[in-house]
Amino acid sequence: MIAEELFRRLAEFGVDRPSIAAYQDTAALAQALRQGLERGVGQPLVQRMTVLCVLLCVLEFDGRYDEIYAVLRAPWCPVRDESDERFDRMYVPAVAATQSRILPLKRRVRFRNLAALLSRTRGIAGEVVECGCFQGLSSHIICQVLSQERPGFDGAGFHIFDSFAGLSEPTAKDAIPDSLRNAAGLRDMTVRGAFAATLESVQRHLAPFARISYHPGWIPETFRGLPEARYRFVHVDVDLYQPTHDALEYFYHRLSPGGLIVSDDYTWPGARQAIEEHAALHDLQPEVPGTGQAVLRKPA
Repeated sequence: MIAEELFRRLAEFGVDRPSIAAYQDTAALAQALRQGLERGVGQPLVQRMTVLCVLLCVLEFDGRYDEIYAVLRAPWCPVRDESDERFDRMYVPAVAATQSRILPLKRRVRFRNLAALLSRTRGIAGEVVECGCFQGLSSHIICQVLSQERPGFDGAGFHIFDSFAGLSEPTAKDAIPDSLRNAAGLRDMTVRGAFAATLESVQRHLAPFARISYHPGWIPETFRGLPEARYRFVHVDVDLYQPTHDALEYFYHRLSPGGLIVSDDYTWPGARQAIEEHAALHDLQPEVPGTGQAVLRKPA
């Protein structure tokens, strides 16, 4: 039988209860959706994308991640051209391992860009950092990229900084203006405690990389007392102005020449202000790839 939770998830895509209940189980529903995509290659993209999202949601609900990978690589998949096979081989297992959601699909493009940016720093001396990991999805992808560089990579030299209690208290600089297209959604997320995951759960999700260095606590307090080190790549995903500002201030001075700092939060007003202030202070021009990220490179 199709579970009540799946009814709730699919309602997000405008799929009503009678149309779902017509199928006896999720396997039959998934098969019908897949066949619809195969037959509907010439249909409008928005329609095909809706069907794809519903199919991925059903497969994720059943834990059928091998089939999710097959769908993303299928010739009739409307987003197949946006990714390469090697990345999907990293991304789908990372989603499964960290109990993350496969949707929204726009995150897949952003994470693919994160992997590519990290690869750009290969050969630069220094360690790798993530500030703000939530359930560990981007950390898992980072570790897989490092595993490709160093077979047998066990997490050594990778650092995670997170409160493991969600966001800190937003300030006035984090206010969401009405002019933003997704203002309501951002306001719902810009609250103390949002995006909380426990240290223990993240360690389970990243268990294959047992030598990761975890630094629980609030930024910047958690930076105090750290041994001096050089860094090649820093991923900052803390959403708010103050922790973004403090992370940029701390790591930029310790970044190796040619190293990168990547912010995941250029669409968040507070984080964007912190990035632009830091770039102006150090005469940098952020690279903004159109994925909601901003990239700062330390001159060689």
